Amino acid sequence: MKEFLKKLRIAAYFSALLTIALGAVLIGWPMEVTGIICRILGAILVVMGAVYIFGYVMEGRGILTVTGGLLFLLLGVWIFITPSSVVALVPIVIGVILLVHSLKDFQMASEAKKCGSERWSVLFLLALVNCAFGVVCICDSFGVLSVAVRVLGIALVYDGISNIFIVYHTAQALRCAAEKLEPIDVEVHEMEE
Repeated sequence: MKEFLKKLRIAAYFSALLTIALGAVLIGWPMEVTGIICRILGAILVVMGAVYIFGYVMEGRGILTVTGGLLFLLLGVWIFITPSSVVALVPIVIGVILLVHSLKDFQMASEAKKCGSERWSVLFLLALVNCAFGVVCICDSFGVLSVAVRVLGIALVYDGISNIFIVYHTAQALRCAAEKLEPIDVEVHEMEE
C-alpha cells in the first residue's frame, strides 16, 4: 500500500510540474502558443479534407463528400499558412457580441428611467462598461487575446502549485493515519480457570 501511495504521489507531483510549465509557457509566449494551436487545427482540417477527397476518388462517394473535402482542405491550408488571421477573429466576434448586448442594456436602462427607476444611471453605467469592453475586443484583438492567454497561464501555474501543496499535506495526513494503525505487539497470557 505504501508503494502504491508513493507512486501516486510522484505522479501527482509530475502532473503538477507539467501544469506549472505549461502555464509559464502561456504567460511568456501567449501569441506563439495560440499560433501553434491554430497550425495544429489547420493540419487536422487538411488531413480531414484529404480523407474526404480520397474517399470520393476510391469509393465514388457523392459530390457533397468531395465538396466538403475541398472546403476542409482549403480552410486547413488557409489556417495553417495564416494562423494570426484566425486568432484575431475570436476577440472580434466576442467584441461584437458584447456590443450587441450593450445596446440591449442601454435600451433596458432607458426603459428603467421611463418607468421611474432610481437606479437607471447604474444600469446605464454598466451598459457603458459592457460597450467599452466590446470596443476594446474589436480594436485591440491581439492585446485582448494575449491577456486572456496569460490569465489562462496564471490559472495553470496556480493549479500546479496548489496541487503540489494539497498532495504534500494529504500524504502527510495519510502517513500519520497509517502510523496510528500500526499493530501493537502485546503478550498474550492464558487465563486459568
